[in-house]
Amino acid sequence: MKKELQVIKTELNIGVENPFSILHMTDTHITIDDPGADSGRQGCFDCDFENSSQDYCLQAIEYAKQNNMTILNTGDLLDYLSEGNFEFVKKHFANVDYMYAAGNHDFCHKVGEATEDYSYKWEMIKRSAPCFNCNLYFDSRVINGVNFVTLDDSYYLISDGQIELLKAEAARGYPIVLCMHVPLYEEELAKIEIENNKTCAYLTGAPAELLATYPEHRRLQQTPDDATLRALEYIYGESAIKAIVAGHLHRNYECVLKNGIPQIVTHGSYKGYVREITFR
Repeated sequence: MKKELQVIKTELNIGVENPFSILHMTDTHITIDDPGADSGRQGCFDCDFENSSQDYCLQAIEYAKQNNMTILNTGDLLDYLSEGNFEFVKKHFANVDYMYAAGNHDFCHKVGEATEDYSYKWEMIKRSAPCFNCNLYFDSRVINGVNFVTLDDSYYLISDGQIELLKAEAARGYPIVLCMHVPLYEEELAKIEIENNKTCAYLTGAPAELLATYPEHRRLQQTPDDATLRALEYIYGESAIKAIVAGHLHRNYECVLKNGIPQIVTHGSYKGYVREITFR
């Protein structure tokens, strides 16, 4: 018997006049190989014998439709780039109301094949971007007076250009929910991640003293550049930003960042988790 979707219910009080809910879905990691190809990745994410990541994804879509909710997806819907994965998205999300913040796997031709840097991303995005209904670099959408801003920080970096766009969104006067793949650094979350991974925290904006403990390739991967540091300073100081929603870590976690902004992280839907967030 197939397992039912596990729907976590969370409320965020941000001063909404007419409360509403969205469905947060993240890290589905669809693994459909093209004919004759073998990525070796199916066992990583289709590991629940009763369900596959595809099954849970379709359950989440149906749940959102039945409850008249927009889906907020914070990345890694794809595990890697294949025509099979592209076709899955085009077929099953064609008539779905969703917003999307890109994850690192959404730019990955083959897991582990190359250093994930901007040159690699901009080459791969030519293939993946046409699958999605929004701008993967930066996008926004107002729902019931709340501005959902999706921003790509999938390589642990945020650009000056993205922050200029975010400033323009803040100037519109709506409360903002900032939606990204990688969560921002928070001390207790970092401790949990390092204890679990034995290597690093996989968070955007980790401090230098923590980065110094990472293996070299992870330290190079996750060290914030000057633009990212400027971005974090702006985010922490921008009163219009009322919450951050993210994925990436394959765990459920809620915290409050140092400036009082709540940050919500949801486990991967490949494991059957989604989160119904009600804004009040």
